[in-house]
Amino acid sequence: MSEHEHHHDHDHHDHEHHHHDHPMENKEQVKALLDYNYKHNTSHADELTKLADKLESLGFADASAKVSEAEKLFSEGNANLKAALDLMSGD
Repeated sequence: MSEHEHHHDHDHHDHEHHHHDHPMENKEQVKALLDYNYKHNTSHADELTKLADKLESLGFADASAKVSEAEKLFSEGNANLKAALDLMSGD
């Protein structure tokens, strides 16, 4: 992997992130990249919810609370990405 890639291994989720320049020459490309990031980040927020639940069931209440807070922040960011998508669709 290059210095701008990282790999995620999860029990149910296995993919690589490639951080390289994406084409952003026109509205359609920008919107597609925004949509991709929204959907991608939403899947990570869902994973954080499951992780918080697991931590709680294992007796790590404080760690679970921290992960739950992170998930809330992810969700806030995702809501902003969705709002940006909606604004692009409305013009």
